[in-house]
Amino acid sequence: MGFFGDVPLINKRIYENLYNYMGLMLIPTLLFFILYGFVFMIPNKKRRFFWELRLYYLYVISFIVVYIFILSNLGINFKTVSTFEINTDFIRKLINKSLFEYKIGYLPTYILYEFINLSLRFKQFPFHYFYYALYGLGFFIFLLIVFGPFIRTINRSREKRRIERKRAGMNSVLIEQFEMQEKLGKGEKMSTVKSERKTSYPQKKNKKAKAETEAKVEEKIARSGIVFKNTVTIKDE
Repeated sequence: MGFFGDVPLINKRIYENLYNYMGLMLIPTLLFFILYGFVFMIPNKKRRFFWELRLYYLYVISFIVVYIFILSNLGINFKTVSTFEINTDFIRKLINKSLFEYKIGYLPTYILYEFINLSLRFKQFPFHYFYYALYGLGFFIFLLIVFGPFIRTINRSREKRRIERKRAGMNSVLIEQFEMQEKLGKGEKMSTVKSERKTSYPQKKNKKAKAETEAKVEEKIARSGIVFKNTVTIKDE
């Protein structure tokens, strides 16, 4: 019986079995499923997929950090790994430290054991290759976690500037058309208006003159009741 009543997980020893298999790695496992429940409720598919990947990355990197910590306590580091040789005594120490000292559970210990055995199965590749690969995988996942959102922000900023330039070009064309219609309304000939537009193109290189001209035209547009919106809408991913 549990402290506050009957608890099925305790009565059926499910928790005990889970702890035996996962050990202290049960903590990041439970956190993963709890956070995944919150992520699953995100309505936006792209945003949900984005955070799902981050959860998987964090879960995998938690195992990598624990494995590197255990190996370092067994005397394996960048200085000693090149001359290190796997033997029966090392395997025994690895299992004892993983199961009884650090209590990471049967399953994480088995995964680490199989990772160590890769160098024995593929004898053409020394153990330090797999050790460096473990660090490389952890570093790569870290880059995905940290720089993934940063790259996403840069891409969104570029897209925003592109849309702003496109919108500015469209507004410029509309302003020119309005100016031409205004001149035609005053009785000017089409040929005269076109010639004025051609001669005005070189002046567009002068940003100050262009800004003054657009300000005057926009003032006329505002008086006539026509409004050009310069807002830019970016879809939330």
